[in-house]
Amino acid sequence: MIATMLAMALIMLLAVVAVAAVNGDTQLTRNDYDHKLAFEAAKAGVDDYAFHLNASNSYWAKCTGVPEPNAVNQQGSTAKRRKVPGSTGAEYAIELLPSTSQSTYTTCSTANPTTSMLESSGSLPGSFRIRSTGFSGKTKTSIVATFKPPSFLDYVYFTQLETMDPVTYGFANPSAALTGAYEQCTLTWEQGRANKKIPGTNSYCTEIAFITGDTLEGPVHTNDSFLISGSPSFGRNSQDMIEVGASAPGWHGSGGNPTFVGTFVTNAPILKPPATNAQLATIAQSTFKYTGQVRICLSGTSMTVGTGSTCTGKYSGPIPSNGVVYVANSSCSGAYSPFNATYPTTSGCGNVYVSGNYSGKLTIAAENDIIINGNLIRSGEGMLGLIANNFVRIYHPFCPAASGTPTCTTTTAEESADDCSEGENGAGTLTNPEIDAAILAINHSFIVDHYDCGDSMGTLNIEGAIIQNFRGTVGKGSHGFLKNYVYDDRLRYLAPPSFIEPVTSNWVIGRETLG
Repeated sequence: MIATMLAMALIMLLAVVAVAAVNGDTQLTRNDYDHKLAFEAAKAGVDDYAFHLNASNSYWAKCTGVPEPNAVNQQGSTAKRRKVPGSTGAEYAIELLPSTSQSTYTTCSTANPTTSMLESSGSLPGSFRIRSTGFSGKTKTSIVATFKPPSFLDYVYFTQLETMDPVTYGFANPSAALTGAYEQCTLTWEQGRANKKIPGTNSYCTEIAFITGDTLEGPVHTNDSFLISGSPSFGRNSQDMIEVGASAPGWHGSGGNPTFVGTFVTNAPILKPPATNAQLATIAQSTFKYTGQVRICLSGTSMTVGTGSTCTGKYSGPIPSNGVVYVANSSCSGAYSPFNATYPTTSGCGNVYVSGNYSGKLTIAAENDIIINGNLIRSGEGMLGLIANNFVRIYHPFCPAASGTPTCTTTTAEESADDCSEGENGAGTLTNPEIDAAILAINHSFIVDHYDCGDSMGTLNIEGAIIQNFRGTVGKGSHGFLKNYVYDDRLRYLAPPSFIEPVTSNWVIGRETLG
């Protein structure tokens, strides 16, 4: 009897231990489950706020006075919550976090939303933050999301239209054919750009394909659809967004096999610049407003400005304190063509020749064109923006043959695109240039003059960003340049002074952290 009772006691003890162990495991499992539900709820809160913000750009400025239903609270409160769709029982609450750039406001103020919410300094100026907290059971998890307006500088390569600029088609200017090109070739692929010929001609718009060997090392955006031929590569890692405005699949082309190393997104928001860079003319100080063609040579935090063939005569000293130079037209006539580009010593057009090494922060804007006629090499924390209303061009003088013997002057241009075969690159032609800059050609393209003529000039090395309306050509066959475009990651949070941003745009999430 004693042995039986001892055995039964032992069995009961083991059962108690087993039940306790199971209860412990159950509790751990439940806690883990609640933690995951809370995290997903917090993400749902961020998505909810982003949805409303994209529907209305001014949603943030209404603070907590946004339409019902909502879960938006001032900082320090999570009283107002919403349930996550489904039957999980999880909830989320959103807090508006005031700007860290000021000490006046501790909550979002509808009387002064800009000062109370938007960061005026730091790594993401112009951004604001929310905290989304998810709740499940006794567990809660928070995510701090930073929203910022999208920027052209978010991309190493940005185009509005994946077609060549109409001025490269060889049509006379003015002519009905050129007018037809601007009519047909400003359509996107989905709008039917390739569905009919250019009015008044027997030609279709010319698209430029991404081909095998093309590598864009950074985030990319087009408002259009990519033409793919072969196996180009887009992006460096999954953090690089590869965005197209077109619907899925977002690209076209027989036999195309693109590699999207970055995260590929279709139906991306359409981003467009203002019609001109005239806003920079109002920002530039009087000393740094010029009229007609000038030459700028950069050196560290200083620069010299001249006319004619040298960078002397107009200014020598530090770059402007607000970092903006503007060059306006005087009297500008004659249309640009890459096939007959010339380099007159003087011009009434607001053109800028620029080259040099720099360590300061500067934006150069031209009412007409910017011509890069030498390396632009950054050191230290230097930041350079080049913004032209029309073209940003790579200097490439081409010398046609004369009497069978190549001649070379920097001011003689070929008479037509067919005069290339016996010519040669002119004096001052750039070979393997390095250009460290954020480049914006508002109405036209980033392009190489005489890209279809002369010997190969090696590789065009750009570290920064290229933003253009039409795709610009930098080489053709064995002529011109190969491309090596690398994103300057500082552009995610820094910009050249007063760099132009999209006219209308939705907010994007610039950063997410647990908090």
